[in-house]
Amino acid sequence: MSLDLVIDGSVSTGGELQVDGTINGTVRARAVVVDGNGVVYGDITAEEVIVRGRVIGPIRALHIHIYAGAHIEGDVINQTLSIENGAHVDGKIRRVEDPLSEPIDQEQGYASSGWGQNYAPVYDQHYPQENVYSLPGTDDIEDDPVYPEPPARKPKAAE
Repeated sequence: MSLDLVIDGSVSTGGELQVDGTINGTVRARAVVVDGNGVVYGDITAEEVIVRGRVIGPIRALHIHIYAGAHIEGDVINQTLSIENGAHVDGKIRRVEDPLSEPIDQEQGYASSGWGQNYAPVYDQHYPQENVYSLPGTDDIEDDPVYPEPPARKPKAAE
């Protein structure tokens, strides 16, 4: 998706999704690439996730790669993880055998396995709506949360 595209709502695909614009909602795909200009306000679930841009919400994937300059505010639930120097992660990092099947605690907004019982995720402060980070099925689109509109981008100066 291009730099100037903004999607309000869930995105689901069986293939790869490359995010250069902004998504306000849940993302599900086989592979997700959030490039340097890309922003996702919501949770990401995929087999593989590559982050070079910004994600405000939890990420759950088998393989997660976080590159220098990336900014994540949310939990990272993974089987394998690589983080480059210069990346920013504000949230819990948890390794599990099968991150795609671990249930989400509806009250706390994180995978329920006994950890973080008193943890108040940063993204809950920004998006206090009920069940913001539940993972409804793709046929349950009407239950997806509504995320606030991201800040407007400044137009590029004429050259």
